Amino acid sequence: MKCTYVSTKGQTDNFIPSSCDIICGKGKDCYDHIGNKWFRHVVSLYTDEYIAAGENKFKKIKVVSDIFNKVQESENNTGFVSKDRRSGEWRAVSVTRAREKIGHELRVIVSRREKKAEKSKKLYHEAQKFRRLYVIQQAIFVELKAKSDMEIALVQDEEMDEVQCTMMEDNVIKEIDDTDLMYMLGLD
Repeated sequence: MKCTYVSTKGQTDNFIPSSCDIICGKGKDCYDHIGNKWFRHVVSLYTDEYIAAGENKFKKIKVVSDIFNKVQESENNTGFVSKDRRSGEWRAVSVTRAREKIGHELRVIVSRREKKAEKSKKLYHEAQKFRRLYVIQQAIFVELKAKSDMEIALVQDEEMDEVQCTMMEDNVIKEIDDTDLMYMLGLD
């Protein structure tokens, strides 16, 4: 689909932006416009180069120019347009405003990347913290199980001792004859 590119020199009557045009403006309608989605994709392809430019303004300007040229040279005959607030008519924006939009989009993408990297870094540190806590928890469980096993063994030993004592007492009782039993009961 070919888009009608509106130059700054003139425009057609009742112009309506096509799906290929990049709408300069705010709001969900501008953000969700197909041309703006394509534009964000193109800008994202140059983000690494923009970041690599660092503080060098000339390199950043070159990245913006490269993006502007890429958009202008596209097969879709894409243009940067905005709606005039007073008249409500669509107009092509100046090259300066188009470059400002490109620069703004680059900064937005870089900011999102930085936030995502920071969030990823925080999540990594949280995961490391939970791994350390898990290792400590496992060590505590092993120690508690060992203590529990020892306590169970001690209780079993005590129970065994009681059983053995009871058995010994039973044997002693069996050895008592009737006379001794009557004496113990005070019946003699």
